[in-house]
Amino acid sequence: MSLVSRWSGYRFFLFMLLLGGIGLTVTHFAASHYQQNKWASILKNYADRANQQLSSELAKFEQIPNLLSHDPRLLTYLTQPESNGLNQLLAEWSKQTLADTIYLHNQQGVVIGSSNYQQDDTFVGEDFSFRPYFIEAMQGHIARYVALGIRSNKRGYFYSAPIWLENKIAGVITVKVSLEELENSLAPERADIMVLDQNNVVFLSNQATWRYTALAPIAPEHIEAMVQNQQYGSQAPKAHPSVQLGDPANPQAQQRTMPQHQLYLSATNDNGFRVVTLAAHQQRLMTVLQADVIFVLIFSLLSLIAFAWQQTLNNKRQLALLNKQLESKVKQRTEVLSESNQRLQQTIIQYEKTQQELKQTQQELTQAAKLALLGELSASINHEINQPLAALRTYTENSLKLMSMEKHQLVEHNLQQMLQLNETISEVIARLKIFTRKSTPDERHYYANLHDSVYSATRILSNKLIKSGVTLKVASIPPSLAANIHHIELEQVLINLIHNAIQALEGQADGQIVIECAIEQDACQLIVSDNGPGIEATKLAHLFDPFFTTKPEGLGLGLTISKRIIESYQGGLEAELHSPHGMRFTLSLPRLLSSDASTQEFV
Repeated sequence: MSLVSRWSGYRFFLFMLLLGGIGLTVTHFAASHYQQNKWASILKNYADRANQQLSSELAKFEQIPNLLSHDPRLLTYLTQPESNGLNQLLAEWSKQTLADTIYLHNQQGVVIGSSNYQQDDTFVGEDFSFRPYFIEAMQGHIARYVALGIRSNKRGYFYSAPIWLENKIAGVITVKVSLEELENSLAPERADIMVLDQNNVVFLSNQATWRYTALAPIAPEHIEAMVQNQQYGSQAPKAHPSVQLGDPANPQAQQRTMPQHQLYLSATNDNGFRVVTLAAHQQRLMTVLQADVIFVLIFSLLSLIAFAWQQTLNNKRQLALLNKQLESKVKQRTEVLSESNQRLQQTIIQYEKTQQELKQTQQELTQAAKLALLGELSASINHEINQPLAALRTYTENSLKLMSMEKHQLVEHNLQQMLQLNETISEVIARLKIFTRKSTPDERHYYANLHDSVYSATRILSNKLIKSGVTLKVASIPPSLAANIHHIELEQVLINLIHNAIQALEGQADGQIVIECAIEQDACQLIVSDNGPGIEATKLAHLFDPFFTTKPEGLGLGLTISKRIIESYQGGLEAELHSPHGMRFTLSLPRLLSSDASTQEFV
């Protein structure tokens, strides 16, 4: 890359870095402002919904004390305390109105009847004269009050109404509404909620640790009254751990941002409550961070595209320059390659010619090896032919004499014997085809019966075996055992192995050759072993090398050709020293099953 291109790349990088920084800053502030407004709307909706739900639920019980106070039976129980049935009546009313507890006070504030009379924390006999809702009701007003139950230790909203006897107040009826279930239904999905009383003390919240904490300073006299009335127990409320409203004197709705939260403070409702919904800044910041990450990814992608486009332009200019230089080099190289191609074609032609000559030479060597073996066996073959020929002459001369004597039956007998002798000579000559036929395996499938092939090979060598005094033992070979090989070439290999063994056993009194058979699932083996002197272990590895021989008159091609013949049919020929002495040759061939043999070509 040239110096100009590098400088251009650095300038592009600095420009995109500056542009990305400005874009990220704008994106961050825009997303932050958007999320702040979005959460303000969400928190307001949460607060409005909670306010409406809270007011709606409490409104169901607001008029119940006033209605019950006009029931004349209550006056009877107030004026005649010994009357029975008050608790049962209050329990029935509590069940019908779904109120938590309904109870009746006398003028002194003592509870003389309660709907929870059967519970362990019953209000019957309790003195609630210090409770503001009783005091206000005794003054002739409909009272409402939120507090923690002294006996039940459960938060409740209390409605009280006076019971008039002529122009005097004879007692007070109180309805307690449970706030536990209502609290669970007020909690929003993605924010927190607090409901404040008139002193800004949290009496409802989905966060248990926030309950009974103050969000603003409380006047000492109010604290004293709260402790005296046991509104939230015997202790004064503590400050909220993370939210402080300062001076929330303004009863209107307010949006505020705290160090850890963004909150919405609703306006004071008819019950004197205010609802606070708040969300941690972490939620808003996560969304802003997502927007920042998306901007960075998109900007990075666009930067890569722009950089790639710029690099493409630079590369095109450099490519045009290199193309001119390349065209000149290509022209020069083309001329050189053209000359090399011509030389290569000539080399290939010469190689093919050499391969053809090599193949022809191999075939000629194979045939030469056959003829050499034929020469060695000629004496034995002459003997096999001369004996039948001499017999033919004798039968012919006898037949002529018998004909002159008109002994035709004897002449016919002689002629039959002559035919048998002729067939014997034909069989001997047919076996000689092994040594004259030039056969190379092609891709066809062949069929050779191992039993017949071993028999044919031993027949040819029978005379030589007798003359050399070597004993031949052939183990039982299944008559149906067949292999995929041309039967003439299999016989050629067997003749070569047996003939080599005969030569190795020359001059040995107890010479013995053993032919055995082994059968595997997909293969079959013929093992030819002898008890001759064997060869040195160091020469064993070279036994199948061309022109390697241990005989002065040998060509050293017999085993080489035999191995190649067997391997051409996907078989194998291996040699090893036979214990305690001698040689052992193992011939392996693909086995043909009876079902396969019927489809093979028999040659």
